[in-house]
Amino acid sequence: MRWSREPLSAAFVGTVAAAFLAAGIPWWLAPYNRFTFASPLAILGFLAFVGVAAGAAGWSRLGLAGATLAAGGAVPGAVMARVVVDGLRDPTSHNLWPFEIVFAAVFGFAVAFLAGLFGRLLRRMLEPA
Repeated sequence: MRWSREPLSAAFVGTVAAAFLAAGIPWWLAPYNRFTFASPLAILGFLAFVGVAAGAAGWSRLGLAGATLAAGGAVPGAVMARVVVDGLRDPTSHNLWPFEIVFAAVFGFAVAFLAGLFGRLLRRMLEPA
């Protein structure tokens, strides 16, 4: 992905939107303080997120860096949406929200990068030589 003054590509916007929903829906539907990665919805959301990041890195014009930025950046956005909604209901519910955002960003970018590497490898293996 080349940095220029061109408008955002449809691939970038689509990747952000799909990753935002894949990471956010399991997080938003879980009751506060009861989220677990072992729930079926969380596993499905994780697999969908990995698929979005791998697909964007392997089969779009974004490349590895653009797909990692688009998908990984959507995770802290989804967590921030939960923080805002919960904070409007109970202002004391997320006292340590900056740490939540940092942890979500580290986790999101790491998983997006690894999924992107997998997508690039998978494309290379599936393309005829």
